[in-house]
Amino acid sequence: MPTVIRSGGFSIRILLPSREHAPPHVHVVKGGAEVVIRLGERDRAPKLLKNHGMKTSDIVKAFRLIEESKAELLAIWEAIHGE
Repeated sequence: MPTVIRSGGFSIRILLPSREHAPPHVHVVKGGAEVVIRLGERDRAPKLLKNHGMKTSDIVKAFRLIEESKAELLAIWEAIHGE
């Protein structure tokens, strides 16, 4: 699971093909907690898919980070998965 962005204690990761599935999403890890966030299409907002123990305040920070990097993350997803 390559880490594509590190910022503020968060690691944003995208799984490689064969272990990953559509729709485009990322795994955001901080400490022992993880959330899965759907990136959404270019004109839609990201959406929380799963929370594995992350505090609400950190989820909000993760969403801000995703919003700031959404175009880049979608481009990386498409480069890895060809979608």
